[in-house]
Order: sequence, then structure tokens, then C-alpha cells
Amino acid sequence: MTKFLSILFLLASLFVVANGGDESALRYNVKGRLLFEGTTEPVISAMIGFEKDGHFNYEFTDEFGQFGLIDLPLGKIQLQVSYLVCESSYEIEIIAENQEDVTLFMKDCSVMLDPVPIIGDRQIVQKKQTGTGTVLSVERLEMSNPMGTQEALEMTPGVHGFSDDGAGNSRQSIGIRGLNPRRSSRVLILEDGIPIQPALYIYPNMYYNPPIERISTVEVVKGSGAILHGPQTMGGVINYVTRRPRSEFGGLVQVTGGNNTYLSNYVEIGGFGNKKISPEFQMLYKKGDGFRDNNAFEQLNGTFKLNYHFDDKTTWYLKFNVNQETSNATYTGLTEYNFENSPFFNPKEHDQFDVFRTSLDAIRNRQISKNINDVTKVYVNYFTRDWWRENDVFITAEDFLDGDNQQTAVPWYTDGDLMRVGNGRDNFGILRTFYVGGVEKAYHIKHGKKAVKGNLTIGGRFHMERFEDHKKQGFAVDDREGKYFVIKGIDEEWDTWNEWTGETDSIAILGQAHNYETMALSFFMQDELKWKKWIFTPGVRAELFEQKRLDLLRGASHQDNALGVLLPGFGLNYQIGNTNLFGGVHRGFTPPSSGALKVLNFGSNVGLDLEAEQSWNVELGYRGFKKALRWEVAVFNMDIENMVAAGRGTAFKNLGRVNSRGVELAAVLESSLFESKIGKWLPSGRITYTFLNTEVIDGIIASSQSTGDVSIAGNELPYAPNHTFVIGLNKKIKDFLKVGLELKSVSSVFTDFENVSQLENRGDQGKVPSYHLINFNLMYDVSNQWRIQLSVKNLLNEVYIGSRLHSNPGQPEANLSSGIMPGASRQVNIGIKYKFGK
Repeated sequence: MTKFLSILFLLASLFVVANGGDESALRYNVKGRLLFEGTTEPVISAMIGFEKDGHFNYEFTDEFGQFGLIDLPLGKIQLQVSYLVCESSYEIEIIAENQEDVTLFMKDCSVMLDPVPIIGDRQIVQKKQTGTGTVLSVERLEMSNPMGTQEALEMTPGVHGFSDDGAGNSRQSIGIRGLNPRRSSRVLILEDGIPIQPALYIYPNMYYNPPIERISTVEVVKGSGAILHGPQTMGGVINYVTRRPRSEFGGLVQVTGGNNTYLSNYVEIGGFGNKKISPEFQMLYKKGDGFRDNNAFEQLNGTFKLNYHFDDKTTWYLKFNVNQETSNATYTGLTEYNFENSPFFNPKEHDQFDVFRTSLDAIRNRQISKNINDVTKVYVNYFTRDWWRENDVFITAEDFLDGDNQQTAVPWYTDGDLMRVGNGRDNFGILRTFYVGGVEKAYHIKHGKKAVKGNLTIGGRFHMERFEDHKKQGFAVDDREGKYFVIKGIDEEWDTWNEWTGETDSIAILGQAHNYETMALSFFMQDELKWKKWIFTPGVRAELFEQKRLDLLRGASHQDNALGVLLPGFGLNYQIGNTNLFGGVHRGFTPPSSGALKVLNFGSNVGLDLEAEQSWNVELGYRGFKKALRWEVAVFNMDIENMVAAGRGTAFKNLGRVNSRGVELAAVLESSLFESKIGKWLPSGRITYTFLNTEVIDGIIASSQSTGDVSIAGNELPYAPNHTFVIGLNKKIKDFLKVGLELKSVSSVFTDFENVSQLENRGDQGKVPSYHLINFNLMYDVSNQWRIQLSVKNLLNEVYIGSRLHSNPGQPEANLSSGIMPGASRQVNIGIKYKFGK
């Protein structure tokens, strides 16, 4: 399979290279900026180019609207510009080499709003936000060249991520402003404005993330603007924006390879329709051995997109995606002994994680009148996640090193050097299937006159989901079938099970079969009111939903519950020259998911009568847009009520209260825009910094260090680092070479609610120490079509603890807590990108 796919991608690459046209000598360089008409605001990520000898040479504008074109002929020439659904043509005259200061102005699109981004890349939109928001641009992602979406998100202030097992990046673990990052369950995640989590209300844990190769920009919203989205609005909203289909024939081929047999082959081709219909195909094949033993993964992701310009006022955007991934992922983490002596050890060669997802999204954008625009979104997806894992035991390191195949399991409280390994006997399968569908309708209405003008967004969404959570017992380490139960005298596995457990009943229930369903209806409204230099954004969101749970193995017991909640929000923005003061308050919300709590082993009596987690989120900030410097700084405070601990196997005896407060800073310095000549010598830079102070105000849990319950009031939240910063420097040399260096630093964190610092030989408790990583990037543009890129992740090859995310010191058995998950080792990747067509 691997060889066949590699040959397929190689043939596709040769085909597009052979048909790409000849490259002429480079001459008559032109530099300039593309601005929106009547403003000094740059048009970002617009395609600008020209046709010569039947071939279209093009480039994209950067985050400052700047562009550079090469190989232009002398004399008058037509430049073609494409931005979203807008296209323009300009005639310029080339009179000399290295022509600079060419400024072009572009009219706004006839369609009022592009429905895919939730922030957008226009500076005028970013300036008037009444809350914090970050956009990772095309250029920034290209320069950093992340291997997955989690690496990209960790460049955002307020966002913290911790390592899971493997390099495939499907099992993303991201938290925002101190919320627990395990499986990103406290964050709403969208792709092109449409939810992609397996089940928003029942089980939002992220077991699928779109591959970074087909992501154009990444948006993160943490302020009051999150009210328009839901239901996971406590931490914030992440939106992956993918590339829109081309209007002219073209595409790209990108091949990246590195150590650990890493390989990423990506092909994109589109624009072979007509002025009304623009289709595009994207195909990705990705594989690698990972950085741990027995850690290989293989992924195939294919996407078909279609832009249909029905008329001047209506566009349709269709997207069909299929993703399949297989990996040797495991929960078997390291003990302290293993981390010190063999940090990438993994004995589980038979553990297997299989993912299949297919989805269909449709977005219609229609301009009803000059002041009214409506957006309709329809989405359906099907997702399966089968994970077979051998059961774990502890053995002594001495026994393992003897290698006599007589390794004896020892209790968790055994002193000395322990190792967590498979028991060599049996396994279990966690088999999950999700069915999701929904429709959303929103109207965008411009209103008001003279002194006060407004832009009202009002709409609603109907959402349905079904989650089938089944567990089966296997009777061999490589079993892929398993059983829910065995019956004495009928099933041949009974004697085996009886020998292992001493079971005496006539029926032994070995697994579980729970089905969950949710039907949800939500309504949202937010107005953007402009008065002089002020902007006010009052808003509200209503959530109404019903959850059902059916236990198929235990008498087909049934539970259901309905809940309604009203979530208000308010934001403001005040302009001071080229700077803005902003602030806001909104009600955060996390649905009381019985599915997530049951799966995470919060106790046998988890029902559907839980209170929803809610919070009051307040922030105040200041941002500025100068010619060479852009920044945003904000202070925030989040008070959470009715919190249920998000850690594995940990439940508050009473629903707790938690506070998270801090400071976020993001700044970008573009030295090339300095008016003095010194800017030509200085590198450009960016910095993101987050200070977090978290505290449990009220909470009682079962102690892991003694018998009985214990108050955790005054403790910090787990996986909430006090300090996180990323500093990046990059320098453009001779217009064709960029060099970048990035430093990432994360302070130490507690890993449980008791804030246990003492280490144990099992690896399941204690802090994650601080760590510091350096990444290096080099990007060389051989021509307007060819690019070579070198990336080195973890340049100094630091060995560090990534997390203990799936552990709980109160569950010390080998099969309940995973232990230490190591951070990724050094990864060196070399990539080649070829762009062809228009």
C-alpha cells in the first residue's frame, strides 16, 4: 500500500512538472502593495500575477499587502488579481529593473461577507474587534512549517498544548486560558466555520484534526465574539480556514521527507471549470515511524471542493472530505526508570488506532439586498474510531532486562525500578462511532443612519448527533474482534476468563455498549453598533438540547434529560488614532456531557442530571497597527461555576468553583517597513507571551495520597503553565531566501488537582518540568514556481516530558494510568514545493 501510494504521488508530481512550462531568465523585478480602495488597509493573501508565453506567473500578497513579481517583460503589462470572489485587472508599465513602490487599489467584493472565516484577514476587521483574536496568516504558517495543527496553535497567546502519543497529530490536546487540554474538549473547533468535533454536546474530544498541509490560515477567538458560536464557548473558538478553489487552472505539488521515515506528499489541482464553477481536488498521503518505538502512522486524506457562482449575488461552496488513518498509538506511557534510561521506549507493537471520517459541507452565501446578506450552512459527517490496546502490567526492570520470557507482573506499590509493559495475554477494543448533522442559518443586516450605524447578525442552528461507545474484551494481544460478555458452558472463552479472574457467575459482562443521542436547537444574535470612535457589540445565545443514554448490556436502561441556557455577551472598542482599546464580558458554557464523563471513568453513577459548567469571562485589552509594528495585549479573568474536573478518573465530590486570570501579549515587528535604512539589516520578529494564574476556589476530591476526601481549595489547575512564550526571528535575504529561528518556552505545570509534586516509580504523578525548544527554518525560492524548505524541530534534541495527560495518581494500576508521555525528539524535514498554472 505504501509503495503504491508513493508511486502514485510521484507520477502525479512528474505530470504537473512536465506540463508546467519553461522558466525564463529572471529580470525586471517589481515590488509593490495591494490596498483596499479608499483605505491604507492591505489586501492579504490575494493572488497577483501576469501571463507570459501562455504561462501564468503569480505570487500571494503577504500580511502587509506586499508582493514581488519577477520575469516581467519590459513595457505595458496586465496584472490579474484574485481575492475571495473578487477579481480585478490593472495595467502597469515596466520601465526599469527593480521597480518599487507600485501601489494598487482593489474594490470590495460584491458579496458582503465571506462565510468561511470568523475573523478574516482584513486589518480593518481585526482593529474593530471587541475581544481578543488571533489570525495565523499564510505567510506565518509557511515560514514556521508546522507538522500539525497543534504545533501551529501553540504559537497563539493564551493557548497551551501538551504532547500526546505519536506524531500523527490526530489526537490534539489544546487548552485555552488554563482549561484542561486533554483532547481539546473545552474548546470549540471549526473548519471553514463548521464544527468538526466528533460530537459537540456528548463527546467533543478531538480524535480528528485536518492535516496542516491543506490549512490556509488559523483563527482563534477568545473574547465576547465567541457568543455567536457554540456550544463549547468557555475557552474559545478555533477555526481552520482551508484554501478556496482557484478560479484559473493551477495547483501545487509538495513533497516533504525527514528522519523517522517521515514523508508527506500533497497534491492540489483546480480551476479547470469555467467562470461559474471552480472545482478543486486535494490529496495527501502522509506516514512516518514516529519518535517512539512501535509508533508508526499512515494517513490518507482527500478533498473535493467546488465554488459555484450562481449569480452576482449568490455563491455556493461545497466540500467533500475523506480521511483514513492507522497508527500504532498507545496509552502505555513511561515509568520514571524508562524516561531516564530509554525515553522513547514503547513495548506495544500490537496496539492499533484506526480512524475513518467522511464529511460533506455546503455553504450558500446570498446577498438579498444592499444591506442584507444571508448565509446557510449544511453539514453531515460520519466518524469511526477503533482503538485496540493490550492490557498493561508492571514488571521490574531487572526482570525485563533478563529477557527470559518469564516476566512476572508485580503490584503497583512495588519498590524499585518498574516498567509498564503489555501483559502478553489479552487486549481490549474501544470502538466508537459518531453520526453528526446540522443546518445553520444566519442573516447579516446593515442598519442605522447618520450618527449610529449597526451590523446585526441573527440566526439559529439545528444540530443532531449520535455516539455509539462500545468496549470489547479480546483474548489475544492482537485480537480485533473481542466480546461484550461470555456465558458459562457456552462460550469457549469462559474457562480462560475464569482462570484469569476467578469468575463464578454464569454470565460475565466484559465490555460495555452505550448509545448516546442529542438533539439541539440554538439561537444567536449580536449587533455591532458604531458611534463616532466607539463600537459596541451586545449579543446573546440560547441553547436548548436533549440528551439520551441507553445502556444495551445492563437491562437496556435508559436516561434522558433536557436543558436550556441563556448566554449573554457584551463588547466594546474605542479608537485612539492607530490604536484601539477593547474589552468585553460574556457567559461561557460547557454542556453537561454524560458521554464524556462516563468514558473518562468519573464513576459508575454518572447520570444526566449534572449542572452545566458556566463561567463569566471578562477581558480588557489594547492593540495597535503601526507601519512596522503590530501588537495586542490583554488582561482576562474567568470565573467558572459548577466545574467538573477534566482529568482522567477525577471527579469533584461537589461541583467546584475555579478562577483563571492572566495576561496575553502578541507583537509583530516587520523591519522591512522601517522608514530608515537600518530596517534592511535587522531581522523581523514576533513574540507571544501568556501569564496564567489559576486557582481552585472550592472543590473536594478523593485523595490519592491518603484515605478519604480532601479539599483542593487554593490549588492550581493542572496543565496551566504560569509562563509560556514563543519568540520568532526571521530574515529575508535577496528576495529569494528566508531564514527563521524560533524559541518556545513553557514553565512547569502540575498534572493533577491535588498538585502532587512527589515523584513515584510508576511515572503517573509529579509535575511536568519546564522545557525550552528551538526550531530552525530555511526557505529558498529557486524561482517563482519552485521552493525548497528545510525545517528542524527541536534543534538541540532536548529530551523532555511532554505530559502525563492520561494519568491519575489516585488510579495507580498499570492499566488505568498511562505514565509519562515523552515530548517529540529532533525532526529534520526537507521539502520541495512546485506551483503550476495560474
